[in-house]
Amino acid sequence: MAEKIRPKILLVDDEKSILDALYRFCRQRKWEAFRANSGAEGLEFLESTTVDIIVSDMRMPNMDGAEFLSKARDKAPDAVRILLTGYADMEAVISAVNHAKIYNYLNKPWDDNMLESVITSALDFKQKEDERLRLLDEVAEKNKELADLNGSLETKVKERTKELQQALQGIQESNKKISKNFRESLALITSVIEMQDGSKANYTEMIANASVDIAKSLELSPKEVEQIRIAAQLHNIGKLSLPESIRKKPMNNLNRTELEVFRTHTIQGEAVLSGMTGLKTVSKLVRSHQEYMNGKGFPDKFRDDLIPIGAKIICVTSDFQKLESNLLLKEISGPEEAIEYIKSMSGKHYDARIVELFEQYYNEHLQDYRSYLSRLSLKDIKEGMILAENLISSTGLMLLTKDTPITQEHINQLSTYETDIGGELIFPILNSSIDMMKKSDEEGESPENGNQT
Repeated sequence: MAEKIRPKILLVDDEKSILDALYRFCRQRKWEAFRANSGAEGLEFLESTTVDIIVSDMRMPNMDGAEFLSKARDKAPDAVRILLTGYADMEAVISAVNHAKIYNYLNKPWDDNMLESVITSALDFKQKEDERLRLLDEVAEKNKELADLNGSLETKVKERTKELQQALQGIQESNKKISKNFRESLALITSVIEMQDGSKANYTEMIANASVDIAKSLELSPKEVEQIRIAAQLHNIGKLSLPESIRKKPMNNLNRTELEVFRTHTIQGEAVLSGMTGLKTVSKLVRSHQEYMNGKGFPDKFRDDLIPIGAKIICVTSDFQKLESNLLLKEISGPEEAIEYIKSMSGKHYDARIVELFEQYYNEHLQDYRSYLSRLSLKDIKEGMILAENLISSTGLMLLTKDTPITQEHINQLSTYETDIGGELIFPILNSSIDMMKKSDEEGESPENGNQT
C-alpha cells in the first residue's frame, strides 16, 4: 500500500514564538510544516516548493499578511490561503478576502480546536477542488480525442460519443458532489457556530426550516428562498469573532458594555460573507436580521421598509428560538410563552404578516416540538433507521448529517468512536423510520410469510 502523502503547510509570522507554536501544532497532527518569518521569505520559499495550505499572520513589517497572500496567490494559485488576524483588523481582512481570495480567517489568539477544524476543512476543500479540476481536464482530453477522430468510421464515432456521454455524466456527478460538499460545509459551519455559542444542538435547523416555510408562503422566488435558507443557517456566524465570555452568555445576562460588543456580531457576519462569491445578498440578510420594525433593533436601527424581507423573517424565527430557550428575556422560556411574546410584539418588533405565518407554522410544526423523533443510544440503533437531525457528539462534532440512513458500517464505526472517547452518543431517529421497521418485522413474522410445510 502506497504511503499516504502528508499535507504541506507554509506558516508565515514575524514572531518566532508564534511561528514555533504553529509549527508544533502542525507536527503534532502529522502535517508537514515549513516556516517563514516574513512575507518576502515566504514568497521566496514558494518559488521552489509547492504547498497545500498557507497560514499567514496579518500584522508583519514591510509586507503585511494581506499583501503577502495576494502575491502568494500569483505564485501558488492552487494553495488554500488562511489569515491570522487581530480583532481590530477587520478592514484588512475584508481587503484580504477581496484581493487575496482567502479561504478563511481566525482571530488571534486562536483556539486549537478551531484552527484544526479550519485547516482540516481547507485540506478537504483543496482535495475536492483538485479532483474537480482533474475531472474537467479529463473531459477536455476526451473532447479533444473526439475531435481528432471526427473523420473516422461511424462505429468509432459512436464509441467516442459514448465516452463523451460518460465524461459529461462525470461532470454532472462532479457538480452534484460540489453542491453536496457545499451543503455539508454549510452544515459543518452551522455545527461549529452552535458548538461555540453554547446553544442547543441543531437549533439552526428549526430556524432555517421555519424561515423557508414562511418565505414560500409569501411567494418569494426560488432564488430568494434559497438565499434566506443560507442566511438563516449562517445568521450567527459573526458570533465566532466575539470573546467566549460574551459569546456563550445569554443576552439577558449581558451588561451594557458586553451588549455593545455582542451587537457587533451582525456586522462581523456580513464582513465574513460579503466577499464570498454568490453570498452578497446573504451577507445583507445576516447584517439586518436583528433589526426591528420600530427602529429599536441593531446594528443600523432600520425601520419597516428599510429592512430586507428575508431579515424580517429570520428575526422572528431566531428570536423565537432565543425566547423559548430563555436566552433573550429572563421572564420567558418555553415555546408557548415565546409564541405569545412574538404575537404581542407584532407590528412593533416584527412584521405582522410574518408573525401570522409563523404562528401557523408553530401550530403545525412546533407545538409538539421534536415529537417526530426519538433519542436512542447506540445499543438500540438498527440498520435502516433514519436520522431526524444531525448527529452531534458531546464535544459539538457533527458525525452524521440529517436524513442519513443508518448502515451497519455506521454502527461499527460509531461503536469504536464511543469506545475511543469514553462517552455515549444519543441518536435523533425519525419515529416514522422506527414504525416502518416495526411494521416490516411484523409482516415478516405473519403466518402467510412463514415457511410452508
